[in-house]
Amino acid sequence: MVNSISPYGASPGQAEVERVVTASICHMKEGIYAQMENIRADSLRRNAVHGIHAVLLYQSGWFLHWAEGPAPALRALLQRLTQDPRHHSPHTVHGSRGRRILPTPWSMMMSQSGESAVDYGRRVMALREQFEKGTQYAPSSVLRRLSAPMLLPQAQGPADPEAFHRLGICAAAGNEAFGMVEWLARRHGSAVAKRRFAGEQDMDGSSESVEFMAGNHPCRMIAVARNGLAHGLRRAFLPDWPHFVMLFCGIPKFDDALMARMVAACEGLPVTPTLLGIAPDAETQQRMQGMARQARLAYRAASIAKADDFPAIWQAVREQLQRAGAPPSSVWNVPRMAA
Repeated sequence: MVNSISPYGASPGQAEVERVVTASICHMKEGIYAQMENIRADSLRRNAVHGIHAVLLYQSGWFLHWAEGPAPALRALLQRLTQDPRHHSPHTVHGSRGRRILPTPWSMMMSQSGESAVDYGRRVMALREQFEKGTQYAPSSVLRRLSAPMLLPQAQGPADPEAFHRLGICAAAGNEAFGMVEWLARRHGSAVAKRRFAGEQDMDGSSESVEFMAGNHPCRMIAVARNGLAHGLRRAFLPDWPHFVMLFCGIPKFDDALMARMVAACEGLPVTPTLLGIAPDAETQQRMQGMARQARLAYRAASIAKADDFPAIWQAVREQLQRAGAPPSSVWNVPRMAA
């Protein structure tokens, strides 16, 4: 089932930008982390003044670059990139016009995936072929298909590869969100995928995810560091997540700070996830629900439980997923930009 609401078109009076996603082969064999920091510094200096926002991902010997901005500036950027010796063989896998999706001038991600460059490249070539035949998907779907495809054996085959439950999770204090992902991985005998995110300033965010079957449906839970909620790439993906689990601790200064971060992350997004609140007491639930309501965010008091009571948390989340039914796809067929 394809989502019926697309957040990618520009609203009346809203400025349009062009959006392009390209994949290219990294020419560097070492020092990639440091080179990405150099690219960030150069991009912030050159691109921000021209209204260009961008994301750079590195995985398995490939760069994935998502940029959007005014047409003349964006096309000049793409021309410069073809001369950059740090990569080669660029392939366009998305091109469209519409509202700005990336909320910040820069963000980037490195994945610890052990996948080979050849296997990653096969997905690039498949998406490029679809693009050249006139079929393409939203930028967030393109990035997920290339850098974080659903790998569960039960999810493979002719069915929609994007139709799986996506759950974000974050804790108000401590590392319970990451503990929840590790608990689920042990429970299901699954591996934990690790990624590092960065914004305009430094490499200061991380995430871990696990895939498993929730009843008859594939599911991915992504643990997000608290400061990671502010990253542009994370915010760009929030419209694709129907639910986000928030683990509160009962200490107002920490709980209120987490809710404030979520409110800021959702600001300006056309679609926001339903917040599933896990709190140690009813008073905390009520206060968090009030803050969410004031910010016009959907909130469900999922359970009264401690943030490290993983079996109770999963029971509450599983009930919410069962109530939601079959997971929708997050694929939007996005019109291509004019040549």
